[in-house]
Amino acid sequence: MTDLRDQVVEDRGIIKKIQLIFPGYHGYRVNEDLRDADVILKDELYKKMLDVISNLKMGESSLVSAGRFAGLESIGALRSRIQTAAEDVKHHGAGYSGISAPVRVDAKKISALYDLDMKIFEQIQNLQKAVNAFVQECNSGSLNQSRIQEVNGSITAIMDLNNSREALLYGGV
Repeated sequence: MTDLRDQVVEDRGIIKKIQLIFPGYHGYRVNEDLRDADVILKDELYKKMLDVISNLKMGESSLVSAGRFAGLESIGALRSRIQTAAEDVKHHGAGYSGISAPVRVDAKKISALYDLDMKIFEQIQNLQKAVNAFVQECNSGSLNQSRIQEVNGSITAIMDLNNSREALLYGGV
């Protein structure tokens, strides 16, 4: 995935470019552009996780078509965990960088948030691979519990990374 921070900078309109000239707005504009890039990235992460859920549903459908009903509840639980993780990723704070923010979030922290979200992106790719392998087995009519655990491990890794956001932003404040 390309670095969205550069894309947001390239897409600055005339007003945003003018804001960069004024000392009082320069830092604010830079921080807000970084924050916007992180928000865009989180939206993409959310969409990728919804795609994973759709893929999982196809595997579930294959099992039902094959008459394999045992274990379907575990697939439903996976879908629920992925949905919860997706919502958490999308709606977790991006760090307000406003003029009078209660906790200062500078460009370094906002950039670190973006880097954290890129690590989440990597974990989502691992999740996609695990779900793809699981769905392949479902398409052949088998339900592999070790694949379910692999998918669960990927979800846990995503959730752990996302939960580290607060410490990154506020450092225990």
